[in-house]
Amino acid sequence: MEEKQLSRKERRKKRLRKRRLGALVFFLCFLLVVGIALGVIFTLQSRSGKSGSPESAASYKVVIPEGFTMKEIAERVAESTGSRISEGEFMDAAKRVAQETRKYWFLADAKGNLEGFLFPKTYEFDSQTSAKEAVRIMVEQFAKETSSLDWSRANANGISPYEAVIIASMVEKEAKLPEERPVIASVILNRLKLGMKLQIDATVQYALEERKSALSRQDLEIDSPFNTYKVKGLPPAPISNPGIDSIRAALYPAETDYLYYVLTSPDGKHSFTRDYQEFQRFKKQYLGD
Repeated sequence: MEEKQLSRKERRKKRLRKRRLGALVFFLCFLLVVGIALGVIFTLQSRSGKSGSPESAASYKVVIPEGFTMKEIAERVAESTGSRISEGEFMDAAKRVAQETRKYWFLADAKGNLEGFLFPKTYEFDSQTSAKEAVRIMVEQFAKETSSLDWSRANANGISPYEAVIIASMVEKEAKLPEERPVIASVILNRLKLGMKLQIDATVQYALEERKSALSRQDLEIDSPFNTYKVKGLPPAPISNPGIDSIRAALYPAETDYLYYVLTSPDGKHSFTRDYQEFQRFKKQYLGD
């Protein structure tokens, strides 16, 4: 009788142990499934760069026109991103990227200045884009857009590739009509060959703290290495970020003997000449000088 009672107790204990073990196994499986699910969700969010909130999923369209200076680009980026990338952050990032000369051969002579190499284009950034990434994207676009150009043309014109970008930046600011870009580039090169001062208004505008609708005689006397009315040769760096047409014009200038040009039409057309007296007549006729 006692043996039967013991065997019943043992059977009950075994059943109880099995139930507890089953419950434990079920609980562990539940934890495993939950862990896997959470891991999948986290991975998908990481890949998409979204946290699920409307704010983090925001994207920003940034339009950079041809001829913008680096400061103007920094202001536009800050404005277009709602200051997610501030003007100061962009400028600081530009200084850091400018040191990457091993990656970008065309920055070898830039001396830590990215002016001229932030390619004008419409960009799409999102809330995860950092200032440094935004700058690098623009520099990468410059590399991509100019990769098919024959940069040896610069040497053939008696200038370096970096000087070609400087000339392109001036052409971008001076030319209003596409067909005049190579002609204006030829005037700049012709004056350089003769040792003449370039006397380009856009370089003085760059030296001023604020752009003016018209330069005064006092402005032309400003003490700056960018003032080509006082300093011979090219300015020390680009004065804007040129588009591909201006860069091409600097590498493939028109074959002319022109040394002067004057704005002679509201649509941006210039009149060109080699003769100084004719240049003065143009100025008197069209500018009232």
